[in-house]
Formats: sequence, structure tokens, C-alpha cells
Amino acid sequence: MVFYAGTWTFPWFYHVTEIYNTSIVFGALLILFLNNVPWISLLRKKDRLLLSLLAAGVIALVNLFLIGSNKGCILILADFLLIFYLAPFLKFTAGQRKCLEWFFLLMFVSWFFYDRAFSYNSNTGATVTVFTFFGAMVLLSKLTEGNELRGFFIVISVVRVVTLVLWHLARGAFIALFFFLFFYYAVPASYWRKKLPYRFLVLFSTLGSLLFVAFYVWMGSTGFNMKLPFFYKNIFSGREQIWYEVWEMLRIHLFTGIGSGFALKSFFEYNIHNAMYDILAVHGIIVFVLALFLIYQRLFGMQELLLPEKKAKLAAASALFAIFIESFIDMDLMWADYSPLLLFLLVTIFGEETGYGKAGKISGEETGYGKSGEISGEKIGGEPEGG
Repeated sequence: MVFYAGTWTFPWFYHVTEIYNTSIVFGALLILFLNNVPWISLLRKKDRLLLSLLAAGVIALVNLFLIGSNKGCILILADFLLIFYLAPFLKFTAGQRKCLEWFFLLMFVSWFFYDRAFSYNSNTGATVTVFTFFGAMVLLSKLTEGNELRGFFIVISVVRVVTLVLWHLARGAFIALFFFLFFYYAVPASYWRKKLPYRFLVLFSTLGSLLFVAFYVWMGSTGFNMKLPFFYKNIFSGREQIWYEVWEMLRIHLFTGIGSGFALKSFFEYNIHNAMYDILAVHGIIVFVLALFLIYQRLFGMQELLLPEKKAKLAAASALFAIFIESFIDMDLMWADYSPLLLFLLVTIFGEETGYGKAGKISGEETGYGKSGEISGEKIGGEPEGG
């Protein structure tokens, strides 16, 4: 959290440490893994989820050696999968949880009053503003519940974020903000409990990302283009060329992937601009299937925790799926600089709530964890001793 605050508060800190953030995050996640996961016991019991995590890492690393790729990209995948794997295992005290919630609210407040976007770049600055707003909404949803006067702070926050996103012409940030507001305010809370709509959302957020790539490339090949309203940018501005060029290489190396560091003809740097496509392209279809298995276990497993009265969990889930969809056109879902927020959202969903105001503390039984407050193995995807 110290590095996260430094990264998005002081531009000079960001420019010095950004190249190390993937390693920093991996070190922190490894410590969390060793401290919180009974991995020896799980291995003895041949836990499928842990075996999938380890298999994905080993196969991805072997593939990178086979194709002679840069090896550092393994940490991007490892960080991403570790966050999803760890979330149900992490147990915070009420004080620690409140500290995290206030931390993200204060991060948003700092961007609310002082827009630093041009100290990074306009797209990144707008995305940071939106993502810190997501983190802040976990606490704001609690502080404003049942209090219309406090709800005015959310209204002001949304107006401020929308104006900043439009000012910086940031399409990706706008997509993330739009879907968050849609999921949290337009979708009835009871729909999170409906099996078919929720499963469709999970499939759309993951495999739909690849279908979007295929459709976007096909549309780009037709010659159609137009300016986006409010953003003054073309719908097709180069991603279709990157995605097609990557596919031309990937179809020859479908099982091993093409690795990272490949010199693209269509773009000055190796950036696929699509999180799910990046896993498939860089690491191959076997690793992609293993990664999907882990992600699905978590996304499907958290549905029963999304109760209509749990506003903070609904806010976190809305933000999580909004980031998934925004990552149809970017890599923010897997970028190390945003990974503390991703972990915070998942921990909020899987963890016990801390009460504020009249509601006080919320018991483990109310959050769907049973009388003891523990998560059963069945509820988090079948792992024995989960949590």
C-alpha cells in the first residue's frame, strides 16, 4: 500500500519504481501466500485449484524458455492468478479492514481535489481517478447507507469523475465508469443472485473479451470507421492491427504462446491491449485454460456472497466486472500498478464486513460464512481448509 500510494501520489516515485512494481507485488503476494495458505496440506489432498495455479506457473515458465522469450512476463501472470487465488484466504481484523477502506477513500480524495493526470499521461490519470473511485465506493456505500445527506458526497464524486474522464478524452476509463454505474445502480441487486444472468456476465467478461477481439478485427477489415462522440477519436485507431498481427503469430504457436518482447510492426511497443488475449497470446492455450479455471472458481464462488443488503460487496463486484470489461481494450486488469485495488475488491467480496454507524459490526453469519465466520471449502471453489 505504501508503494501504491507513492505510485499514484508522486509522479517522480512512479517514474522511478514503475519498472519494479511487478516484482514488488509478487514479493508481497508470495508472503501473503506463505502466511495464509495451508499449501502443504492442500498439496497432500491434491487440491485442484492449487494444482491448477502451480501448473499454470510451471507450464508458462517452460513455454517462455522453449520459445526464447523474456522471462519477466511470468510475474505478470503470477501476480494476477495469485490475487484471485489468495482472496478467500486473507483474513483481516476489523481495524485492518477499516484501514484499507479509508486508505482507498483518501487516495480518491487526493485525486478529487488535485488532478495529476498530465504528470503521468492523460489516459492513465483518468483511469487512476476512476479506479480510486471504485476503491472509495466500498467505504462510501457503507457511510451513506440510510443517510441521504451523506449520499450527496457520492453524487459530487460521480460528477467530478465524469468531468475528469471527458476532459482527458479517456475511452477506457469512461467504459469502466459506465459499467460500474450500470451494475451498481441500474441492475437490480436481486439479479446478482440469479444463476443464468450472473453466469452470462462471467462468461461475457472473460471469453467475451476474445470474441470482442475477433469482432473488432473483422469490423476493422471492412474499412468502416467513425469518430467517437465526446472523445474526438476514431473507433479503429490501431488495436485491430495489433490483434491481427498477434493472431498471425499465435496460430503457429498456439500451445506455447508467443511470449513477450516480440517486435510488432503495427505498434512501437509490445502491448496487446486486452487482458484475456494477452494471457492466451503470451502463454498459450493450456495456460489460458488453467487461468480461466481459477478465475471461474472465484467468480462463480463469490455469487452467493452478493446479497442485496450487502452494498459494499455489490460495489466491489460492480467495480471488478467493470475492470474486466474495460480490459477488453486495455491491460489494466493485469497491470501491477493497479493490483492492490484488484486484491482489495476481491477481499471485500470474500471477507467479513466491518460495520459503520448505526449498523455497527456485521457478523460472520450475516456475510454468508456460517456461524464461525469461516468460508467452507465448497463455497470458494472446492478447496479443503479454504480460509
